[in-house]
Amino acid sequence: MNFNIAADRRNTNSIKWSKEAIESICASTAAEPFWVADMDFLPEPHVHEAARVLAGQGIYGYPSYPKDTAAVASWLRTKHGWILPKEDIVFAQGLLHALALSVNLFSEKGARLLVPSPMYRPFRIIPERNGRTLIEHDLGYGDGSFFLDRERFRKDAEEADMIIFCSPQNPSGIVFSESDLEFVLQTAKERDITIISDEIHSDLVHPSAKHLPMGLVNEHVGAKCITLFAPSKTFNIAGEHCAFAVFSDSGMEKAFREAESALWLDEPGITAGELASAAYSRGIEYNKELCRYLGETAEAMKAYLNTACPGMKPVNGNASFVTFIDCSEFYQRIETEVLSHPDRYKGGEGGGILSRFFGVAAGVAMNDGTWFGSQWKDFVRFNYGTSRDRVMKALDRMVKAVKAL
Repeated sequence: MNFNIAADRRNTNSIKWSKEAIESICASTAAEPFWVADMDFLPEPHVHEAARVLAGQGIYGYPSYPKDTAAVASWLRTKHGWILPKEDIVFAQGLLHALALSVNLFSEKGARLLVPSPMYRPFRIIPERNGRTLIEHDLGYGDGSFFLDRERFRKDAEEADMIIFCSPQNPSGIVFSESDLEFVLQTAKERDITIISDEIHSDLVHPSAKHLPMGLVNEHVGAKCITLFAPSKTFNIAGEHCAFAVFSDSGMEKAFREAESALWLDEPGITAGELASAAYSRGIEYNKELCRYLGETAEAMKAYLNTACPGMKPVNGNASFVTFIDCSEFYQRIETEVLSHPDRYKGGEGGGILSRFFGVAAGVAMNDGTWFGSQWKDFVRFNYGTSRDRVMKALDRMVKAVKAL
């Protein structure tokens, strides 16, 4: 794969490239998208071939998928060293569906859910819409580095009825150590509460780091644990709602399977099934190359900003293709600029001060830090899942916009 070539996603019904959606977060239809967490690379060849074969057959009726997760089990063994019987892997209609269903099944109305922040916004919305209370636990942060503050985590967990974890963490990109994961699991075990681990970014850890599935670490801890993962970020097929769950407890697994069956949601659609099978069966070499490319891009970003504009700091994440950039050194000047020129920065109600500034002044559309919690207003989330040339040009425009203040 040549990851220096980005696909042209304009006019493809892509939300990431929708001018209306871009304007809604950054006040400029002309801004180039570096926001929604999907990539602009050409598809993995075997996945693309599976889609071509399906289209060529022209048959889109009811599929006949056996509930066989052998390809998924093989992927977990090869990629993460997690050896599981295929029968222990449960299909789900997308990761957020699996998360929401688990919240409803394994916590009560009014339950208090601890979620580390900055948090992916649906992690806030799902508890609220399902009658749960959010315990917002801020990760530790200082000088460009996020970390798990164990003392505060344990204290906040004393009030929790469930923990929703994200590993690797979005948007910081932290790859948690085995020691951190053991600590989180042990804390959940001591409280006798369920922990749900969203690991949708786990297959895209850069070569400098190593991801350990929560469920694997839990094999010698014994907490109530649900591990969720999907091919969607890994192979850029988020439009196909397909995910998988592994339960530490057979009773929980049984309840989940029965709930999915009762809702008639326990089998994939034909396209999701074909593409996921092709990805997990034949996509490992593509994945290795992609992880290497993303890691090199992340290092190039850090090196460039450290020289060109040290006040803009990509944080310490080393996973996936999104990262927080700390703009706190310039925030006050940017806020003054935006608020002093309301006509220039008109619109962008779905964003914030930073996303509107960079959208208009640099032509770069990003998620504002406030999308992940109001306390993160000094940050933007930058999606570097595209060609390195496009990434570096966007950063250059951002630096010039800041220096022109």
